[in-house]
Amino acid sequence: MNSPLARFLIPGVGVALPRRVLDNRELGRVLGLDPASIAARTGIEERRVAEEDDSASSLGARAAAAALAAAGGRPETIDLLLLSTYTPDFPLCPTAPLVARQLGAVRAGAFDINAACAGGVAALVTAASMIRSGPFRRALVVASDLTTRYIREDDPKTRLVFGDGAAALLIERAPEDPAARCWSLLAVDLGADGSGAHLFRVPAGGSAGRPLNGVRSHAPLAIEMNGRAIFRFGVEKGVEVLDRLRRRAGLGPGDVAWVIPHQANLRIISAMIDRSGIPKDRWYVNIERYGNTASSSVPIALAELVRAGRIAPGDIVLLVAFGAGLTWSGAALRAG
Repeated sequence: MNSPLARFLIPGVGVALPRRVLDNRELGRVLGLDPASIAARTGIEERRVAEEDDSASSLGARAAAAALAAAGGRPETIDLLLLSTYTPDFPLCPTAPLVARQLGAVRAGAFDINAACAGGVAALVTAASMIRSGPFRRALVVASDLTTRYIREDDPKTRLVFGDGAAALLIERAPEDPAARCWSLLAVDLGADGSGAHLFRVPAGGSAGRPLNGVRSHAPLAIEMNGRAIFRFGVEKGVEVLDRLRRRAGLGPGDVAWVIPHQANLRIISAMIDRSGIPKDRWYVNIERYGNTASSSVPIALAELVRAGRIAPGDIVLLVAFGAGLTWSGAALRAG
């Protein structure tokens, strides 16, 4: 096994979810679909949907506050706050400063990372690297997405799959003692392919998009998605990322304790399991409760495993995500 790229502590994790639960029975009535068929197509039983007073910043701040509370920390001790989101509160204005303000992190440098659904893993890797090489000792990695804000009510392709949510990881610089128990970043894989940007996007509202008054009036800011192409991309790229992580970290087939994949669709995850060679019981799946929460999905899953005490010291954890752009991200971690 290779020497770590970075070492850090995770003293606290937090999750924040909207109050509203939209289950398949209610959604089936709206769309005229059998609830059982929705579960069969997606693996999802229910998802959380943001209410009118929710936002990327409010959910992100709640998750960050929960992570701090779990660690017994204070917001004024945070040096850095990275927010992964592709659903910012406002165009042009970054949302991370709003999270920092709501949290009371008055000393923190704060900026957004947008790698779509791959952003949560990318933000964790970025924060770990900055803690290792820069003046920062304590960082909050926050992922918060409200994809349902961009879904047409009559579009089953997106409405069946997406949910809203946020998660936060508090990470700190590891002690100087190399024998100290801490998390290690063993390998990273980040990539992008802009030729597939048209496969998943909102075609209006940006500097290159169609003007708002030139788009269908009932959905000027709605997602356009090529589901079949995204499915193929997710499976193929997800397996490639896992293979590269294992190779770069020097991991054998039996070394992996957990794989935490982006919770995009159960069929995508099942196909990745079949092709990866990693046993099914090593994969953590929670999509049935939340749906696809975009860049929050991997951080939510990691937070759940940490809070439940299901990750033991020394466990190898592989994170893999993929999303619009097209983008992908992966990290091989050894738990502390």
